[in-house]
Amino acid sequence: MKEFLRRFFLPVLFLACARDFLAGTVQDVSPERGKSVVQINWTDETGRVRRLSEFAGFPLVLLPIYTRCPGACIANLDQLKTALAASSADPRQFRVLLFSFDATDTPEKLGAYRTREKIPLSWFVGTSSQQNIDSLLESAGFRYGRAGTEFTHPNLVLFLDSKLRVAKWIYGTDYSGPDVDRALRVASGESDWIDQHSGWLYALLLFTGSLLCVALIYYVAQLTVARRAVRQAQAACGHNCH
Repeated sequence: MKEFLRRFFLPVLFLACARDFLAGTVQDVSPERGKSVVQINWTDETGRVRRLSEFAGFPLVLLPIYTRCPGACIANLDQLKTALAASSADPRQFRVLLFSFDATDTPEKLGAYRTREKIPLSWFVGTSSQQNIDSLLESAGFRYGRAGTEFTHPNLVLFLDSKLRVAKWIYGTDYSGPDVDRALRVASGESDWIDQHSGWLYALLLFTGSLLCVALIYYVAQLTVARRAVRQAQAACGHNCH
């Protein structure tokens, strides 16, 4: 049995450790729960300079976009509009900011974007200087890069709490009104224990699954050995009987 465990269990343990080690060498660019975002000045589509701290006291839905985006940003915006329309949350109890990470987006471009994309009047649209853009989005855990005249960026919507700290985020465009409801509840202070400990839960499930696989293989091996012994005993008995 010791030899069996050494041959089968140790490789499983090695692979699990190697996976964790390799994962630790990759830079984490995800948002960090509980981290405060940088309080910057930003400019809306009317040209008014505002402070991000104006949103303090309410959960804030932050969607990074840029107005020239030919596809992804439009899909992100449409999905957010659809999800919020299906949400049961009171729109008076939270704020929405579409924040452009393109410093060349002037107030005129932002205004045209609002009109073209039929953005709800209660939502805010703005941008800032390049330094402020980078400071805000870096603190929020959002990374983007240039690709020619366009940008590469994740499809990501962030939910900040009333103290402008990262509370929740959703990647992609496959989410619904109830998903937004849950994110807003977390941003309002509701516990999100399962998601906060998802990494440990996944590791525990992986380890438990590995142990079960080892146990199953060992059981099958022992059963095979027992059956072989029975057949040998039966063969020996038959030979002696003759």
